[in-house]
Amino acid sequence: MKPIRELITGHPVLSLLSTATALEAARAMTTNRVGCVMIADRENRPQGIFTERDLMTRVVVLGKDPNRVRLEDVMSKEVFVVSPDYSLNEARLEMRKRHIRHLPIVEDGKVICVLSLRDLLRADLKDHEQDLEAMNAYINGEVEGAPAPPPQGD
Repeated sequence: MKPIRELITGHPVLSLLSTATALEAARAMTTNRVGCVMIADRENRPQGIFTERDLMTRVVVLGKDPNRVRLEDVMSKEVFVVSPDYSLNEARLEMRKRHIRHLPIVEDGKVICVLSLRDLLRADLKDHEQDLEAMNAYINGEVEGAPAPPPQGD
């Protein structure tokens, strides 16, 4: 089973302190083109997560002013996290079971990456593309030791 570590890119994790506002979080997510922001303490230990869905359900729909609402009041405080050695298959199953789209990866108590469901889907597509290329190469006799394809009839 492939570990999550293989998907970690080294991009910095978008995080804010819990005292930031929902508007600050929305602006940060928009600027960085991501769907969530980690809420971390000054040592980068996870305290919660704030997602686009949290913005809609806990701020906008309730008519709260996003410029006044603090993340500590609207973030998801119970966050499922995994280590970089967690398997991709297990991560996918847990995300589906928990109905979550963002998975923080924590090492030594600090968030080092946040993977989205989209990241997992891209990894799956890449694997399937490689499998397809290998099968095509085999079928076309491009693999050493593979039998040549049968001649095409006229």
